[in-house]
Amino acid sequence: MLSPRASEWISVLVFAGYVALAWRPGLDRVRQLKISAIGLAGAGITIFPVLALPILGSSARYVRDWLPCLLLLLLYSQAGQFVTRSDVELEIRLELLDRRWVAPWLKWCCERRIGVWFLTCVEAAYCSYYLAIPMAVGALYWFGKRRDVDHFWTVVVLASLFSCGTLPFIQTRPPRMIGEKWSECLPNGKMRAFNLWILRHGSIQANTIPSAHVALASACAFVLLQAGTGWVAVCFLGIALGIALGAVGGRYHYGVDAVLGFLVGAAAFLVGAALQWRFL
Repeated sequence: MLSPRASEWISVLVFAGYVALAWRPGLDRVRQLKISAIGLAGAGITIFPVLALPILGSSARYVRDWLPCLLLLLLYSQAGQFVTRSDVELEIRLELLDRRWVAPWLKWCCERRIGVWFLTCVEAAYCSYYLAIPMAVGALYWFGKRRDVDHFWTVVVLASLFSCGTLPFIQTRPPRMIGEKWSECLPNGKMRAFNLWILRHGSIQANTIPSAHVALASACAFVLLQAGTGWVAVCFLGIALGIALGAVGGRYHYGVDAVLGFLVGAAAFLVGAALQWRFL
């Protein structure tokens, strides 16, 4: 039997932790059962390579390297089942901050051709998030750093926990859903329409504080920097910054979410590095 990786232990603990939280008073039975079912499925998928795939030989290792892409979706979906309300007072405070700091920037962009072009670019960057994580794993393969994949997933799963893990306690709507008047000037291009389509059909319709997009993208960049992937790591830092600007500029997240997302990505990297050093 293969030995469980650190990232696999963390994934199982996170799935189990969400299940334990679900059975506190407050959630209806249907949601409790959904969270438990997702947790059971996620934990089973996580340990499947450890228990069953050794009979497939070396291919088991490659399955383990890519399987967490699916597990992240399950963790996100599981956390989303906790969302039952909206903290309107917190939304008002976050929107007031953005009205002061973000609104002037958006107004400037909307009134100029170069600004509209810039908003389109950061919309594209925001969309790139969905490919960023598998591309980061591919980069480790390309540079011959496959031994760093477990560390990579440890950091990324921690970033997911530190961002999506707030949903059982902090529940707000994204700014695009609260009827901001000052952000109605945003250009409705094809890229924005595509992002909104993805969010309508694939998101939990709730806001993560910190931004999971920014947290996971920055976590990827930090691991690639540590792994010594050179210009690729620098590109991923640029992608993470673009995702943050797109998240705020497109009103998918509040400004605070993006800032905290970078901090969470850094914190996940530091905790992951400490765990890596501890278990070497």
